[in-house]
This record gives sequence, structure tokens and C-alpha cells, in this order.
Amino acid sequence: MSDLILVGVNHKKTPVELREGLAFADPEKVPFLDGLRQSGHVKGAVLLSTCNRVELYADLREGSTAEDLIGSLMESRGFPRERRDLFYIQEQKDAVRHLFRVASGLDSMILGEPQIFGQVKEAYFQARDGGVVTTPLNLLFQKAFHVAKQVRTQTGIGERPVTISYAAFNLASSIFADLSTKRILLLGAGEMSRIVATHFVESGVKQVRVANRTYEHGVEFARYFGAEVVPWADFPKALIQSDIVISSTGAPRPILLRPMVETVMKLRRWASLFIIDIAVPRDVEETVGKIDGVYLYDIDDLQEVADEGLAERQKKATLAESMIASELDLYTRFLDHQSLSEVIGGLMGWAGRVQDAELEEALKRMGDLTPKQQEVVKNTVRRVVHKILHHPITQVKRLVLEEETANALQVFRDLFPVDPAQEGKAPPEDP
Repeated sequence: MSDLILVGVNHKKTPVELREGLAFADPEKVPFLDGLRQSGHVKGAVLLSTCNRVELYADLREGSTAEDLIGSLMESRGFPRERRDLFYIQEQKDAVRHLFRVASGLDSMILGEPQIFGQVKEAYFQARDGGVVTTPLNLLFQKAFHVAKQVRTQTGIGERPVTISYAAFNLASSIFADLSTKRILLLGAGEMSRIVATHFVESGVKQVRVANRTYEHGVEFARYFGAEVVPWADFPKALIQSDIVISSTGAPRPILLRPMVETVMKLRRWASLFIIDIAVPRDVEETVGKIDGVYLYDIDDLQEVADEGLAERQKKATLAESMIASELDLYTRFLDHQSLSEVIGGLMGWAGRVQDAELEEALKRMGDLTPKQQEVVKNTVRRVVHKILHHPITQVKRLVLEEETANALQVFRDLFPVDPAQEGKAPPEDP
């Protein structure tokens, strides 16, 4: 752990325009990390680059400093040198704690959001597949994934909605058992509609339509989501064939008036219509909610749900922080047993090489798979390997760290085909 260092910027201090300037596209990450290694600054590193943060986790070489890493990041992106003050530095145990909190969603702009976990995993796999992950970093990130899963499973921190857009989606999900069969009409193609549409499309909704005053913007929106465009003048007719209407137009006065909706409901034969108004000022006349069969929710209803969700997440975050402190202590003690760290790292390295070799051969035999199909195969094999190794690794750590069983490590070496001395050697042939 003595060589572990983290440098980075995030949403807490750095404006979005500067974060954008420092961001790395996926194809740029490994070449940058490899350049750091060849320059002699690091033994290995992982680069996490999202819309809210750019963080470099490095296994630092002797003689190099955090300032070397910050300088390399700034130079590679043309980042303003006078904004060096935006970078933070975490070392050793503090860097481990930070990664655990990031992967668990505790350091996110939206407390407990789940996307960051996948982004951390992707950053790790990119660096690992690029050959720039050392055994200490491998162990660190595997532990971070374990901690994040435990936090999410045991605290349920991500269950309650904390944003207006997600509260709207969550409300629709609670009303309908199967959203995939429902017809969604979005009025407005602004940022809020984009966020809501993302939630619906990712949940499997196929029938999405959008109406926008500027038709070209509606076309662009529809192309991105695979939706159908409805001319603005025709949106009242589209209400007849919709189950859920989400309105966010920015109009100065209501666009859905009671007489219009009453006519729509008659043509629908009073089939239920759920309207979610997330616009300010409101898009839907208040009395529309009094029409039989119409269920109207406005931004105040959703804000109340979001506020309750945030309060609940904050309570669960306290428990999550306690879990992270406990896991951090265990991980620190684990690293104190360097031989245990090396043996497990050697096993994981060997398993990774076997996994990659078998994957390469299998993909050749399968012929022309789409990139998505190839990714499914890769992820499946990775999960199988990690699940097979999880129990024996957990048990040997328990025996060495908690029960201090003297011969546990030797038994582990005898059972598995790799120890640190075998790093880099070809795996044995099957018996």
C-alpha cells in the first residue's frame, strides 16, 4: 500500500467545462497509462474518467511523486496550469478509502447512484486488458468491487429515487407491473425529457413517442432513442394512443387544458391515462387531475418523493460509511500479510491469463459475433472465473487474517497451481 497514490479532480470543486477539458475518451486511456509507465513514473495505473470526475490510481515508482502524475495529466489534456489547485491527492489508506467510497456511490453528485460502479469496473478492465495493472492494483480494485456490492446489497442505498427524473420513472414503474408494453408520450425534447427517456428505454420500453415545438429537435431526440416523432400540432391525437404522458416543455402557460383532455378521455372510452408534469411553470392545468380516469402528478409530488428518497439514502449512507471503515481495516490487515497478498495476486494473474487465452480461442471458433455478443461472452467467462475463485480466496483470507491458522497459506499453495514464483509462466496442462 505504501506505493499507492491517487490524484484527480471531481464535481465538488471543478466546473464542468474544466472537467470536460480533462476527460479521456476510452481509446486514449491505455496509451496514456502506458506512457506513464514507460516514463518511469508508475509501475501500473488505472484511469477513471466520467462526466463528474477524472481520477488516476497509481502504483507509484520510487523517486516519482504525485506532482509528476498531475503534471502528466495536465500536459496531456492542455489543462490550464493556473488551475493546479483543483487537483486533490490521496495516499495509501486514504486512497483506498476514497476508492471504496467512489465505487459505492458515496462520493457521487447523486448519493448512492449505481452507474459509477460500472464505470469503475470498466476503467479497471480497460487498464487490465491493456497490461498496465499491477498485482497490488488488481487486489485493490477487486476489493473495491466486493465492498461496493456489499454496501449496495446490505444497505439498499440506491433503492429510493432522489431526482425528479428518476422519481417520475419510479412512479410509472410502481403504477404499471410491466412498463415494456406501455406507450409513452414525451412532450418536449429538452434535457429533463432526455434523462427520463433514458430511464424508460433502459428498462425495456419499446413504444416511445416525442412531440416538440421545434420539429428538428424532436427528430434528433427520436433518432437517439429510437422513438417516433409526433408533429407538435398532432400531440392531442397522440394522447389517445398513450398510457403515460410526461410533459416538460418550458411553455409559459399550460398546454394540456381540461377541455382538451376531457375530449381525449371520451375518445379513449375513459381508459386510464397517467400524466406526469415535470415542467416549471406547469404544463398541465390543475383541474385535469379531477377528470375521471386521469391520474395527474406534478413536480411538487415528485419533489416530495425525491426529498424523502434523499433523506432515506442519507440514513443508509451512515451505515455504508461504517461498513467501509470495517472493510478498510480488514484490507489493511490483509496487506500487512504480504505473502498472502502475493499468493492471491499470483493466482488471480494466472486465472486471468487462462481466461484470456480460452476466450480468444473460443471467440475464434464462434465465428462472426457482433461486438455486443462478444462482450456478453467475455463478461460471462469473467463472472464464472471470479465466482469459482471467490470462495477459496475468501476462506484462505479468513483463516490467515482472522484465525491465524499457521499452515493455511501453504495448503492454499498446494491446492492451486500458482504462487508468486510462477508469475508469468504458462499454466499447466489439464490432467
